[in-house]
Amino acid sequence: MKESKFQLIGKPRVTKSLFEISEKFDSDGELTLEIENNVKIIQAENDIEAMVILTLEIFKTNDFEKVPFKMDMTIEGHFGWSEELKDNKTQLEVMLKENAPAILYSYLRPLITLLTVEGNLPPLVIPLMNFRD
Repeated sequence: MKESKFQLIGKPRVTKSLFEISEKFDSDGELTLEIENNVKIIQAENDIEAMVILTLEIFKTNDFEKVPFKMDMTIEGHFGWSEELKDNKTQLEVMLKENAPAILYSYLRPLITLLTVEGNLPPLVIPLMNFRD
């Protein structure tokens, strides 16, 4: 196994964490998990680094009584890559749009579980995501 030419530099940073519990939620009936994500890429001028920002919104609804909570979290990671990868625009685009968000997502998953547990709710372990689609 060899090291990837695409790397997370340092540790990711959570820049936004909003968590609000619905006191009027009635847990009768089935609930469908709603997760929306947004990925923003800010490429550095040196063309070998970028900041990737992932935002997750869970139960983003206007009818707050129909969900147990709302959550809005943003995490950012600084990524860098080799000169060789810089010249392969197709592969670099995949790394930035798919791999980087998947890496950042793996940092948010346990935080989301912890927040729900600390909110005295059943632990929410969000499913793995396919950032390709």
